[in-house]
Amino acid sequence: MAPKKIKNDWVDFKEIKSRVGLKDILAHYGLLEGLKQKNDELSGPCPFHKETKGSFCANLAKNAFHCFGCKAHGNILNFVSLKEGVDIRKAALLIQQWFEISPEGAQERARGGGTVKKGEPPSELKKEGNGGVSEEMSLVNPPLAFSLKNLDTEHPYLFERDLTEETIEEFRIGYCSRGLFKDWVVIPVHNENGELVAYAGRWPSEDPPEGKYKLPPQFQKSLIVFNLHRAKELAGGNGLVLVEDFFDCFKLWQAGLKNVVALMGTSMSPEQEELIVQSVGKNGRVVLLFDGDKSGHDCTDQAMARLGSRIFVKAIKLNDGVQPDKLTKEDINNLLG
Repeated sequence: MAPKKIKNDWVDFKEIKSRVGLKDILAHYGLLEGLKQKNDELSGPCPFHKETKGSFCANLAKNAFHCFGCKAHGNILNFVSLKEGVDIRKAALLIQQWFEISPEGAQERARGGGTVKKGEPPSELKKEGNGGVSEEMSLVNPPLAFSLKNLDTEHPYLFERDLTEETIEEFRIGYCSRGLFKDWVVIPVHNENGELVAYAGRWPSEDPPEGKYKLPPQFQKSLIVFNLHRAKELAGGNGLVLVEDFFDCFKLWQAGLKNVVALMGTSMSPEQEELIVQSVGKNGRVVLLFDGDKSGHDCTDQAMARLGSRIFVKAIKLNDGVQPDKLTKEDINNLLG
């Protein structure tokens, strides 16, 4: 049976990673015969560059690979992305098609309707009628069908954080008085194509009831680089400045660095890594400016190791306790000028 055609706008990264292993991908490309296996480790010639030393290794338990020669590394999505010369999303679409991963099957298994072992193509499942899942619901971080209205853009907290009216208006930040984000300052989050996919909440005081940030339950922030839809037009020529937090991004943006983007946390996912590399290009550059604490320094080291093998990276480590959003415009220009 020919693989079922996958809708162009449907990707389920979590389902792909749970269903397909690195060994399945290597088998798909006919590479297993050229590799030696010892326990969960495979080793041999690298499939990404010509060599005779056998610098390539794969860990089947972790579904991760690394080449000590060309420095190629990552998970199954990165492998297909490199092999096919496409971005992570297109790689995911290819894997879904090769292994017949359908929206209907993914949702059926999510409800406990069946399981499939890694590498075993799923059986075709009939689409349900009125009880079925809509096309939009099968998307990862689908675009929102609404936007929050009547936000208070003059809430004192925004000015306590030294945000200008221009920044507040550009990023559409405001205090929300009802709904899921009642009493929170909300920040619209867009994907790299500029589609609104979520709102993030920031508690407007130092005593938050459930953590200072709040995200929708189904939102996967690891698939988004905040503000990339604005900054990517500048990324090819000016590179990107990468920070941790929304407010770090706001502060640098209003200081004149329109090419600033944020991870929304202290770790960088493979999907975020790929978005960043694709945006700046192979000759591009990235400046890392994370918080001056242990988490920020660890994030700097992680990002430097991963991005540095692919593009030019400059890391600026701030002193202990210093955060980018607390820097003055003069400080920012001195560090990044």
